[in-house]
Amino acid sequence: LAEAAGGCCCPGASHNKFAYNETGQVRIRAGLPIYECNSRCRCGADCPNRVVQKGIRYDLCIFRTGNGRGWGVRTLQRIRKNSFVMEYVGEIITSEEAERRGQVYDRQGATYLFDLDYVEDVYTVDAAHYGNISHFVNHS
Repeated sequence: LAEAAGGCCCPGASHNKFAYNETGQVRIRAGLPIYECNSRCRCGADCPNRVVQKGIRYDLCIFRTGNGRGWGVRTLQRIRKNSFVMEYVGEIITSEEAERRGQVYDRQGATYLFDLDYVEDVYTVDAAHYGNISHFVNHS
């Protein structure tokens, strides 16, 4: 990781600190943004500062809960503390549109809305129509 930080990676937006350790675990304080290397970097796909973009790396299983709460997600293997598990994927919409859709979803008994309120409460991710296994975590 130190070698990568020395010459080819770009943690500049993170004040020259990588968010991950050498095993891909988050090492910065919760609530801080994470900046990963990307197509504008000189580093390659094997760069240790590309964790989220490599996608889900754990065996996960969607299951029907036994207590009537619907669907859930469980892991089929041990997940180390501070490890990336999955990205919440969906359509980015305005908070106003989220309010409108939320009323519809409430009548249907399901919602897949996740507010993006890091700086301002302006956008929401809606995983109802576009998403991955992560919407079962939020929903359940």
